[in-house]
Amino acid sequence: MGRYLPFLISLALTIYALFHCIQTPDDEVPHLPKLVWIVIIVFVPFAGPIVWLLLARRSGAKRVRAVKPQRPPARPVAPDDDPDFLKSLDRYRDPRTTGTPPAEPRPEQDQAGETPKDESPTESDDGKK
Repeated sequence: MGRYLPFLISLALTIYALFHCIQTPDDEVPHLPKLVWIVIIVFVPFAGPIVWLLLARRSGAKRVRAVKPQRPPARPVAPDDDPDFLKSLDRYRDPRTTGTPPAEPRPEQDQAGETPKDESPTESDDGKK
């Protein structure tokens, strides 16, 4: 195993540097065209990948990174923290469990504009007028 270790390290380093070089945008490749770097990485073991990684790292450090704009504050995560959600629950509440009685329905007006009279019998109504 000990005699294969340098070969495995060189292979892993070459594969990593090759993928890194291919994924780097053309305008960010340091000093040489990208195709030349790929040839150097593949055909110069150890030195090619190491030089690529060092130079790519330095040129990456020189780049000015764009400042991300601040996002507006996020809405509350949990539903019980969201006031809009809590307000929407009022229409689903059972009126029997709330402290205030439900509003009495207004009597409908008939076509003549008069409110209909209550025709239900009262307690004192024994059928006589």
